[in-house]
Amino acid sequence: MDDRASELTNEAKIALDLLHTSGSASVSGLRAAGVTMPAQALYALQLAGWPVVRRGSTWKLTDPDAPVPPKPAPVPRVRRVTRDE
Repeated sequence: MDDRASELTNEAKIALDLLHTSGSASVSGLRAAGVTMPAQALYALQLAGWPVVRRGSTWKLTDPDAPVPPKPAPVPRVRRVTRDE
């Protein structure tokens, strides 16, 4: 794999193997594979530099050179004005 995998926890390595073999994994799929704390394992992968993204209820490894989608436009601020009656 990569030298980044050497600094991962055992559960993060299981999650990484599952993401490599199947392409994507859900939290319940990670638990079924033996990961007791899936969110922590996925966070450890992200901290180690693996391009893990969430798509709906599944997690996927993406291409690190893929373009980043643009951020959504900011929501305009609305000011409330009281009416004098």
